[in-house]
Amino acid sequence: MNILSKKYVTSNISVVLLLPFMFNFIKKILNNEIILINYYLDNKNVFFLLVLNSIFYFYISRLISETFNLESLSLSLVYFFTSFFLFVFFSLTLLKGLDFQLVTGIVLFLWFSFLLIKCSSKLKVIYLLISYLIISVINHRFYFDVRNLGEYVELNTDVPVQWFGMAESIYSYNYFYTFTNNLIDGHGLFLSYIQSLVFKINFFNKEFEFLRLNSNLFLIFTLFLFLDLKINKKNKIIISTLFVSLVLNSDWLTYLFVDSLMLEGIVSLIFAIYLVNLNKHLNSNLNLSSVIFFTSFSCLFFSKQFISTLTIVIFIYLLFVKRSRNVLITLPIYFLDMIYKRIYNPEIKSFEYLNGFNYSDFILDLFFLRDLELNNIKKIIEQFIIDKPMTLLFIIFLIFNLFNFIKFGKNNFSNSLFFMTILLNIFLVLILFIAWWKDFGIQSSYRYILNTLHLVLISVFYNIDSLEENV
Repeated sequence: MNILSKKYVTSNISVVLLLPFMFNFIKKILNNEIILINYYLDNKNVFFLLVLNSIFYFYISRLISETFNLESLSLSLVYFFTSFFLFVFFSLTLLKGLDFQLVTGIVLFLWFSFLLIKCSSKLKVIYLLISYLIISVINHRFYFDVRNLGEYVELNTDVPVQWFGMAESIYSYNYFYTFTNNLIDGHGLFLSYIQSLVFKINFFNKEFEFLRLNSNLFLIFTLFLFLDLKINKKNKIIISTLFVSLVLNSDWLTYLFVDSLMLEGIVSLIFAIYLVNLNKHLNSNLNLSSVIFFTSFSCLFFSKQFISTLTIVIFIYLLFVKRSRNVLITLPIYFLDMIYKRIYNPEIKSFEYLNGFNYSDFILDLFFLRDLELNNIKKIIEQFIIDKPMTLLFIIFLIFNLFNFIKFGKNNFSNSLFFMTILLNIFLVLILFIAWWKDFGIQSSYRYILNTLHLVLISVFYNIDSLEENV
């Protein structure tokens, strides 16, 4: 009986893991302390629109996946979004005079036309077009309701000063205008472009403003990713429940990931989508589907600084260690961006937050341990452990990865990549704060570490699924 009990617990590790997170979440629900749930309880029309728009994005993701045999809802959705950005990026010089609305309309037309040609069921594409037109009418009908943000509180001063301005500039003018008049010198515009695009698709003729519905959709898009994971159905349900409870349990995490114009939630999600699907595209020979994958993946060059760096490191590893020649497609994209900057922004030499940065001095400081603010490591840890549930999650992440490595000798390629990528992100944050951003706000380190939150959860559940299978 004892053996059976042990086996039962081991085969249900994910359920045991979920309990401490759910306990506090349910308690907060009963006390009416979950701000997003309260918002939708008070604004049922907006919740109806959230469901309706989620169904549309699910439908278009599934149709793209079926048409091109992608076997991934989340990757299909990312391909859909990145196509708009890449269309503008590759034709920047030619289309720099076209406004954002016209470009979006052109790419939407191309998508519907391409699906109509390639999809085996033309009726599905017609249904998609009709559903989009109906949802657009309904969105505009209830726009006044959507604009009601309830008791919304802006928790970060960067949003009105930077992120809103960047997204609004893209939306009101175009990518070229914002690229040459960037609010943050050298900062990538891919994530802000996605925010502008979601608004344009949902509310085509409206002026840009922050709407909670558009940001909340990224919570739904995360569920698309979890549906794609190669784990059992029980664990798909549990990882989805855990993510929702973890994020909604904290007002700050809700704001950071799914309820503002902050970029962490979008970049963490998209980065995880690419890494989850990476293994299918590691071909030594040139392959069209892999070329498309890495072309899309390269959009993260133009995201947030740490993720951009991690993306470059991963590409270098894949090219020289895994011998994946398809990664070579990312080189002309990287250099084309450098050419654009030389032509249109010659006065900008680097990313604004790295102005005056000397790479040789930086490396020498680290090598000889000179002029380092090592006390910042302690401050970063103290800042991070304020969030007890998140600290528990990262401890679980470390335990499961180390346990699996000790027990089985090694992890599979995907989970090893997840593990090393997450650790490298933490390492980069620590290094930058002790050697360069010595007086930069330590509170920001928490956000930068959470750039890989989706990946942390996926890594945990890949390990759990492996353990449960081997019981």
